[in-house]
Amino acid sequence: MIRLSATVLGGLAFVVALAALLSRYLPVSHELVLVLAAASPYLTAAAVASMALFGLARRWVATIVAALLCIAMLAVLAPRYLGPERPTVPSVALRVVTANLGLGRADARALVQIADAAADVLVVQEMTPEVAVAMSAAGLDRAFPHRVIDPRPMAAGIGVWSRHPITASTAVAGYQMPMLRTRIRPPGVRGEVSVLAVHLAAPWVQPLEWFGDDIAQLPETLRAIARDAGSDAVIVAGDLNATYDMRPFRRLLDEGYRDAVEQAGAGLARSYPSKPWRPPVVGIDHVLVRNSTATAAETFVVPGSDHRGLATTVEIPVDPTASYP
Repeated sequence: MIRLSATVLGGLAFVVALAALLSRYLPVSHELVLVLAAASPYLTAAAVASMALFGLARRWVATIVAALLCIAMLAVLAPRYLGPERPTVPSVALRVVTANLGLGRADARALVQIADAAADVLVVQEMTPEVAVAMSAAGLDRAFPHRVIDPRPMAAGIGVWSRHPITASTAVAGYQMPMLRTRIRPPGVRGEVSVLAVHLAAPWVQPLEWFGDDIAQLPETLRAIARDAGSDAVIVAGDLNATYDMRPFRRLLDEGYRDAVEQAGAGLARSYPSKPWRPPVVGIDHVLVRNSTATAAETFVVPGSDHRGLATTVEIPVDPTASYP
């Protein structure tokens, strides 16, 4: 009876774990695939349980197969905990922070204090006109004198603040939410840094098709920015409403892009949902880098928001012709 029960439970755990692994390589065309892919890091435990249960039942072939599944799922997770990578050329650090302001409910003064301590470039989403005014009143414009902002009601606002000059900016059309493309000139770096502020449609609040259309279109936008930037650095920051384990997200890493959290070896960097009484469970806020190296990444509490923010350090190649004091 024990062998039978362990076999049945082991089989169920195996099916759940295998479905989670396979979901990482499927298009996100159904809510079940979305949930399984997002939960797949946690469902590695089901593979371990399956192996243990098959072993208890003395089903040795099944135990070996479950062990192979464990190895495959751990191999998927391991690279996100290895690092950080180091730049291979001389570079200067640019601190990039992205924060979803939770329909404008974030504590403006607290966010300004965080940005002042941890950022050179601040990218925000869900910035209402009211919170934009509150952030400026709290002193953000003094520390970050260069800005391109598009405050709007509810979730539609977006903005970029920078300590360094913003030399160009434009809105990127064709997405459910506004998107801003800017160029920033930090001192001593090679060329200019392209910064794309992003907020994709949410697959579990809005229709799944909206999210699918947004994330399917984003690779072409990233390719266009990469072509324009050439050998200069590109940074993409914002609420992508997708985890690293979703296939459409990993397609964004073509054309030489890297996920800052993965490159820095920062693990899962969970950012949503952020509640005072429990930790977040998925990492949907991201910084992507190209022609640069992310060496640090960590999430932080944004009081009043339902997201944690993400603070990263990105090493930008230096300008060899620049002189330094």
